[in-house]
Amino acid sequence: MLAPYGPAHTDLRPLVLVHGIHGHPGELRALAERALATGDVQPYLFLYDDLGRYLDRSGDDLARALAQLACHAPRPDVVIVAHSMGGIVARCALNSLVEPRWFPLFTHRRLRRGKVRVRGSAEAVHAGVRLEAACAADFAAVDLLAVDTPWSGFCAPRVDLRNLWRRERTWVDMVSNSTVLTRLHAVALPAHFRVHQLEADQRAAGLADDKIRTLGDLADADLLRFQRAILGDRHALGSDPRDRNLFAALADERSFPALAAGLRASGPLAAPVFRAELRRAVPRLAGSHTSVLGNTALFALLDALLVRGATEVRRPARS
Repeated sequence: MLAPYGPAHTDLRPLVLVHGIHGHPGELRALAERALATGDVQPYLFLYDDLGRYLDRSGDDLARALAQLACHAPRPDVVIVAHSMGGIVARCALNSLVEPRWFPLFTHRRLRRGKVRVRGSAEAVHAGVRLEAACAADFAAVDLLAVDTPWSGFCAPRVDLRNLWRRERTWVDMVSNSTVLTRLHAVALPAHFRVHQLEADQRAAGLADDKIRTLGDLADADLLRFQRAILGDRHALGSDPRDRNLFAALADERSFPALAAGLRASGPLAAPVFRAELRRAVPRLAGSHTSVLGNTALFALLDALLVRGATEVRRPARS
């Protein structure tokens, strides 16, 4: 559910805050307080089970909650700030708003007794979880600011994480070749759905040994392969799902067209030069995975996004 932070004013622009795994809404309180102080934004906290629920189902919950916002304020201009795994949940929600049946129907076996369970869009619609129809057109704009989101997922989960899968289902979807992560960016977002990313400068998306990488962690050789992929070499990324997931996330970034156009104009760049270009496309802010949420530069980016988004939405209305 979406819980309004402070007095509820459904006529104000919604700012939706989504925490990550093993997190809590309080981690985003500074952002909520700042938005509340402006007087023209209504913050909402997304309250969800970040451990025991599959990520596509949490995305469905968020999509349905966003659709309800559109009932209170016709064609709202929504900003979503999502931290860590919350960015994946938010992207699942955008997929469901665009194509409710984006998640495939498949079967898998329970971890005990070998019983077969069906998981997918048809089951979710039947259970009343998934939206029955697309409703992306009900929004004037949706901007997703993903903060230090581990788009690549785990490559080789540790044994202790595997032991959690029976009760903490989110870990199943956080494996780099999971159905969620390999299909997450397959849904083409409409022009008024925009994704903006930033990353923490220290320890990236988690512990040093968690096998999760972000764009800022790419080695020089990986950067050169990403360049070749941007320039059209479809085989440059190889078969590693981590690289494919990271590249798909970069391709959905709002700044990607400018990054790609600049690279096509200049040709391949040396790794340090391309790293600087990538940092401009996806900024890295000082701080760790958690402390980045209190970085004043993040507040400034959010302020700019709120102002720019409102301006972009109003301009066609005056013409």
